[in-house]
Amino acid sequence: MKGFKPLINNIPDKPSDIPPSEQLRIIEQTGLMKKVKQREAELLVKRQTSTAEYIWQAIFLSIPFGFLVATFDVTVRVQYSEPWDYYTLMNKCMKSAPVLAPFIYLTNRYKSTRLAQASMSVAALITGALLMYTLRHSPSLGQMMRAPGLATVWIYFIVQLDLVPAISSLILVALYWYFGLRQ
Repeated sequence: MKGFKPLINNIPDKPSDIPPSEQLRIIEQTGLMKKVKQREAELLVKRQTSTAEYIWQAIFLSIPFGFLVATFDVTVRVQYSEPWDYYTLMNKCMKSAPVLAPFIYLTNRYKSTRLAQASMSVAALITGALLMYTLRHSPSLGQMMRAPGLATVWIYFIVQLDLVPAISSLILVALYWYFGLRQ
């Protein structure tokens, strides 16, 4: 082990004396460029998500968000001393999950595009402001009917947004609540 030198020391300090045209010829002859392009194509195919995966994501995301709608519904009912039971909780969940699934499918599929991020950001802003307005100015029946769905959609938009649009949307809704609805 006395004469052992790390491989990093074998890298030449100065650029190669081989001209660039000769370097390209060597790369072409050895087939390295074809292998690199083939590997990039494989990674691109692997990265693309199929329609079936988006459908499964929509199904598995609609179940918890369906429970969220039902939970908010029970919370509003308890707030206004309305009766509720577990049957109505499960019924509300079962009714809302299939309604949320296509919405979740579409937004989840295109959430990485700039247009979808901008649209969801505006929708989150409108939904959050409408929820705050409903909670402040609507009678109890209006709150019971609107608040659970609005809250769930607002939370969903915030979860799907990138960090900067989500935080800016939340800040704008907070400013609307603080300055616009304060009396």
